[in-house]
Amino acid sequence: MIRWRGGDVVSWTKRISALARSGRAAEAVAAFSRMDAAPNALTLASVLPACAALRSLGAGRAVHGFWLRRGGAPGANLIVDNAVLDVYAKCGALGSARRLFDGMPERDVRSWTAMVWGLARGGSPHDAVGMFRAMLSDGGGGGAAPNEATVVSVLHAVARTGSLACGEALHSYALKRGLAGEQVVGNALINAYAKCGDARMAFRAFGELPEKDLVSWGTVTMAMAMNGRCSEALLLLSLMLRRGVRPDGAVFLALLSACCHAGLADQALLFLDAMTRVYGIAPGKEHYTCALDACRRAGRLDKFEEIVSQMPVEYDQQVLGVYYASASEWRARGVAGVGGEQLWERFLGGEVDAGGGMYALMSKSLADAGRWEDACAVRERMIAKRIEKDVACTWSY
Repeated sequence: MIRWRGGDVVSWTKRISALARSGRAAEAVAAFSRMDAAPNALTLASVLPACAALRSLGAGRAVHGFWLRRGGAPGANLIVDNAVLDVYAKCGALGSARRLFDGMPERDVRSWTAMVWGLARGGSPHDAVGMFRAMLSDGGGGGAAPNEATVVSVLHAVARTGSLACGEALHSYALKRGLAGEQVVGNALINAYAKCGDARMAFRAFGELPEKDLVSWGTVTMAMAMNGRCSEALLLLSLMLRRGVRPDGAVFLALLSACCHAGLADQALLFLDAMTRVYGIAPGKEHYTCALDACRRAGRLDKFEEIVSQMPVEYDQQVLGVYYASASEWRARGVAGVGGEQLWERFLGGEVDAGGGMYALMSKSLADAGRWEDACAVRERMIAKRIEKDVACTWSY
């Protein structure tokens, strides 16, 4: 950390601003706390983005409190008001954000966008859409029309609500404003259509992008996968490669999801192998879990131990859950020899651990297989480790 000593308010403000803009948010806040000169509005506007970047609500409230004590009521300085609003929105303090927003006599596009962004990501997507509508009815928010960031924020809210009608309306708005061709807006449109269940329009939004980045390819591939258009998802990979675009982990996750939905176990294993052998990408837990689930859907439980043995990540409850859901499903169908001996032995040997529910499921699976001693051993380990299974319950009204 750079140790600054002395200096007037202008020097301190320059230092804090430079640290905040260069991504050194913690150092910017630390420098502000060491100031030996009285901060002005520009100093506060420089340190508040660092508080937002750190998601430090306490620091943001402290700076806001200082501003209020200095006579900085809402409307005294729009730049500071917006910076405080951004802190509250990004830290999830939506009540404080709304009170400040409602008290602002003047609002610009940053003010409206901060509120839409905060509501969209703070669990109030319907309120975010309502805020966007209020912005439009307010004449563009006091003369400031929505920009790319505003549209992307409300599209994120639409994706969470699943309202196709809202998505189509925003698409039309973006086209009229000439924003649909911007990468960040186009990518958000693809995602919104995908979450709203319209794969055709997701692909159309993808096609309207004059320039497509890796996020665009990954988003449209996932859009096809999550809407059951698996063949289209696989064709997009071929198109990517012909265009010279190198797939990343997100693209492979979308492809594996497509294989999972279609039960294409062999194809999933090929993608998993290509990630490391061809592209040098280390698969994550989610990649392995998708491949395991693809094998489950295809009834290829013989491949489970092969995949699990290759996993460099720590075994956890999610991976075990995919296996035992598969084992139970195929045992119920009367299929013998569903595999998993290696995973069972690793569990019994203490290499694999999980929660109480998985211990109980393991014990039941072993008992169903006639391995009573092993089933009892699992129960004994639960007792020794003081692991308890949550008691199931139902709610009645």
